[in-house]
Amino acid sequence: MTTPDTDATVPDAAAATPPQVRRMIVLMLANLALSALLAALMLVFQEHLLDYQLAHLDLPAGTDLVTAREELRSSVWSRVLPVALVAFAYLVVMGGLWLGRRKAYRQVIFISMIVLLGTGLTLFQPFPWWVRAVNVAKALVVAALLFLASRPEVRSWFRRDQPSRVG
Repeated sequence: MTTPDTDATVPDAAAATPPQVRRMIVLMLANLALSALLAALMLVFQEHLLDYQLAHLDLPAGTDLVTAREELRSSVWSRVLPVALVAFAYLVVMGGLWLGRRKAYRQVIFISMIVLLGTGLTLFQPFPWWVRAVNVAKALVVAALLFLASRPEVRSWFRRDQPSRVG
């Protein structure tokens, strides 16, 4: 006796998700890993980073270096904290992408543009070579993510008139 084949008519989300969308998720994970790496490096090499920034800042004569160093120290933390926020946002958006939600697709575009802009702006600030290298790698990953998101196959997957894929 055979059982009805009802499960075969409901496609699995992983099998139904186009490969380009899965690649987008992989690129998001790569960007997240690079961001975590950068945050960890900034914390581990915090003193080196502060020394580098102090040496390359155009400070007026008589500036209190201890105060300037403490202000720079707080700016290091302000760069590390957003990694946690972006990580949380990325996890939520990746789930939406996997399920084919149009809102998640729009969020990827928005977040990627902000990450690309923010990463690009850091290239004009006094940072050591290793910060610049990770930021260039992040910019390349996000540019690839935006390229994939612009592909017709991906855009059609997230069309407005597309039926809901959420079971």
